[in-house]
Amino acid sequence: MKIRYTNIVKAECNQARLRLPRRILCSINMMKVLGISLLCLGLCVTSCTDKFEEYNTNPDEVTEEMLAWDMLGLGGFFPTMQIDVVPTSDVDANEYQRAQNLAGDIFSGYMAAIGQWNGSVNNSTYNLYYADWNDVMFNVANRSVMSPWQKIKEKSEEYGMPNAYYLAQIIKIEGMHRVTDNYGPIPYSKFGTSAMSIPYDSQESIYKSFLVELSEAIEELEEYVASNPNSSVLSKYDLIYGGDWKKWIVFANSLKLRLAMRISYVEPALAKQYAQEAVNSTYGVMQNNSDNAILKSALGYVVTNPLQICWDSYADTRMGASMESFMSGYNDPRLPVYFQASAAPYTGYHGVRNGITIDNKSNYSPMSAPNVFGNTPVQWMCAAEIYFLRAEGAIRGWNMGGTAEDLYNQGIQMSFEQRGLSTTAYTAYVNDNTSAPANFVDPRGKHSIAASTTIKIKWDDTAGFETKLERILTQKWLAIYPDGQEAWTEFRRTGYPKIFPVAENKSNGTINTNQQIRRITYPKTEYQTNETELRKAIAELLGGNDNGGTKLWWDKK
Repeated sequence: MKIRYTNIVKAECNQARLRLPRRILCSINMMKVLGISLLCLGLCVTSCTDKFEEYNTNPDEVTEEMLAWDMLGLGGFFPTMQIDVVPTSDVDANEYQRAQNLAGDIFSGYMAAIGQWNGSVNNSTYNLYYADWNDVMFNVANRSVMSPWQKIKEKSEEYGMPNAYYLAQIIKIEGMHRVTDNYGPIPYSKFGTSAMSIPYDSQESIYKSFLVELSEAIEELEEYVASNPNSSVLSKYDLIYGGDWKKWIVFANSLKLRLAMRISYVEPALAKQYAQEAVNSTYGVMQNNSDNAILKSALGYVVTNPLQICWDSYADTRMGASMESFMSGYNDPRLPVYFQASAAPYTGYHGVRNGITIDNKSNYSPMSAPNVFGNTPVQWMCAAEIYFLRAEGAIRGWNMGGTAEDLYNQGIQMSFEQRGLSTTAYTAYVNDNTSAPANFVDPRGKHSIAASTTIKIKWDDTAGFETKLERILTQKWLAIYPDGQEAWTEFRRTGYPKIFPVAENKSNGTINTNQQIRRITYPKTEYQTNETELRKAIAELLGGNDNGGTKLWWDKK
């Protein structure tokens, strides 16, 4: 879909005229959009209007005229999308825990679940049918990403602002690639066309659509920026880049590179084409940590990182054994940045094996908790990841604008800088050619396991392809913490880093312990409300049964 630039100058002028002293404080939960439920807790506009008192009397009643002020009727949908790309809006963290922490966070090896749910017969031991955990990512994405995206699509035409639509496209793809990477085929192209039954798209068609949509969005936003270099439209509603269109173009190119690399084993020629386009484009990809895409409190919206509730209030998650093995073995200076020291009776930093029977959570709660608090930003993407993607492209023979060695080292440097570590620490780390992952010694003496690899840190240009790939992916895994969803996806794509298997596999034979879990099962709600289309998708598009052992389309290594 291409929306042409019609009334953009008028829209710019309208926003400038309405830029008056005011305070807009919107509740995150009230910004969840199913129809248009934009309820403002306080909207004070100091201007000459004979309706000021009427509006101020009932702040919960939103009229069309109010929605037109500063383009609230369009811009107000953007925070809704951004806040739930990674489910963050739920005040008690229950959605985040089930969609992210009890899925990608533990499957990636970053963290371990220490809750006592269902006698440890749950996701942590590969039994995916406990409660409704697997419904959450699917349902939140439809509610808070796809629904507001559809509204922006409609409103961008009404306001004459196609640039808003293309920005929404980028955010939609950032949110929905996580969903298809979880489940496989999902309803995408036909979203919103039927109230009762929505067809599924194959993951192949979804990914190819992502790449085309991103390319179009980049082209259109480049055209918009060229014509409107000082535009600040939507700056009041953009929690990621504050309305900086150039930053969004860089992010879109970086996302394009990420998704191109994802298909490197199933569509290598297409992956190379899109990856090179992204890196060698006008604005290029992320170069510095100032480009990082992070969600944090801004513009009157309070964003609380839900991971703190998972480790603190719930006391349900601790550092994973794989994380301890790599970080302690490498003497990694990021360890105390990422995790807290263990509590008494233990000292130092200790993780927990995934897939163990937790009969008493208090036995494991003293282990190292994530060093993440309510005000810690929620990370979508960081510059370090992009350098590692480019390093991988370089070893594949793609034009990535640098050598694999330089890009690999720059990735580590970006990570160290992001975490506030010194150049001295970085230099010592990248030149370490002796340290290797350590054996995991369970402080409780039950689930110790030998190190899964001997991969070193320092780059070796004489090494073979797989050794280079393992080195890149291991450091990338360390750098993009705590985004367990992306880390788990890249583990499935490449097999790296070599994380520990679960101690107990209770999947009833549907998941291979050594290959580890490949996907999440479809939501129970889809079986209840969209069963015909779901079963058609399983039979014709998934390529296997609806269980955790079925590989996704891009999972071809």
